[in-house]
Amino acid sequence: MTIINISSEEINSIFKSNIDKLKFTGCSLDSRTIKKGNIFFAYKGKKNDGNQHIIEAKKRGAVLAIVERKNLKAKIPQIKVKNTHIALIQLAKYVRLKSNTQIVAITGSVGKTSTKDALAHILKKEKKVFSARKSFNNIFGVPLEILNMPKNTKIGIFELGMNHKNELTKLVEILKPKIGIILNINYVHSGNFNDLKDIAHAKAEMINNKFPVDTIILNKDSNHFKILIEKAKKFKINNIITYSKNKNANLMYCNHITTSSSLFVEVAFGKEKKIKYKINSMNDYLISNTMGIIASLAALGLNLDLIKNLKNLELTEGRGNIIKLKKMNKIIELHNHSYNSSPTSLFSGLNVFLKTSNKKNLIIIGDMHELGKNSERYHLKVLKFLLKNKANNYLIVGKFFYKYRNRFNSDKIKFLLNVDQLNDIVFNYVRDYNRIFIKGSNSINLQKTVDLISNKLVA
Repeated sequence: MTIINISSEEINSIFKSNIDKLKFTGCSLDSRTIKKGNIFFAYKGKKNDGNQHIIEAKKRGAVLAIVERKNLKAKIPQIKVKNTHIALIQLAKYVRLKSNTQIVAITGSVGKTSTKDALAHILKKEKKVFSARKSFNNIFGVPLEILNMPKNTKIGIFELGMNHKNELTKLVEILKPKIGIILNINYVHSGNFNDLKDIAHAKAEMINNKFPVDTIILNKDSNHFKILIEKAKKFKINNIITYSKNKNANLMYCNHITTSSSLFVEVAFGKEKKIKYKINSMNDYLISNTMGIIASLAALGLNLDLIKNLKNLELTEGRGNIIKLKKMNKIIELHNHSYNSSPTSLFSGLNVFLKTSNKKNLIIIGDMHELGKNSERYHLKVLKFLLKNKANNYLIVGKFFYKYRNRFNSDKIKFLLNVDQLNDIVFNYVRDYNRIFIKGSNSINLQKTVDLISNKLVA
């Protein structure tokens, strides 16, 4: 049984309560995910009130509830607080302060989750490693995962997301990472920013003068790298590690070979150490993020050749994993990028997909969200790009794309307002193709289409 790093006595001290001695196995804001021994934070959001689910949480195994009002019908110890979210952050800060765990924090516009998952994968046999779940990367998820980190964890790997100014500052002050990685700066979650420069300044909040990291890892090829490096030098960060595919840096790309399903990469750390490794993907934009992983191994004082463990890593569902399906005697390759989308990742993924195919393809593209004032420009850019590749059929999904349906009149492109409309007709197309590419913002929910196709065909 996993025990987390907080005791009943400490909780009593923090909240002036008098709960009996208990052992805690984790924490949750969602009663549906409660496990035996968990603490339930009964948070009241815009749509759901956690106080209405205290009894359910108890039935699922919760042993303590942090509440804004007590439920007298629920036979579970309850601690009343003014605000459960503030209480969550308060506990997380306490746990982080007393912990000796080496914390790695990853931010960037593209690739945070897959980089976090990959780093956790290659370290899993080395030390007691904890990796935050999925995309628990905001002001709720980060403190929750600090509390869920098992006692005696040696290395904790977190991702930090943001879509407005000062958000990253708050997360860094809670997490207090020792190693920070800024992967890239692109037009993603950019609705609250004027331009890329604004996004760069927001990402640079990882470099926090109040809670400085020991090591900052920076992609020298990133947009507005100068903003990041100048801030790191201004705050006198002890250790700055840079990596690049085409510039002088501490860690430099040498070359790579692309096969039908993989990349074989060579990089050099300094003048002497050369490292060769395999990535189970054809998407060469992943090379840069794996270099960030190698730099983090250096910052942790670990063997850089651990990156070779990537050869055993299957891509996370929805982030470029290839599903091979069978219909009659025909094999269909479904390239699943349904988890999220941005201009950078979409064009990179599409270019690799098209470059490695000499056949007709079915390409399903969903809206890209949170692009702010640049939304129209990038959605139009995608449509113009697609029309240049007339050998393929395109199913275009979402309200942003849909408004251009009359402007891009082609028998190769069909516009659909939502994923339900797509799923009604997708099998009229699937049978005619051997390769399918699917990508869109997570809120479009193209994973429903992936599931529909996978369930009707044979894996």
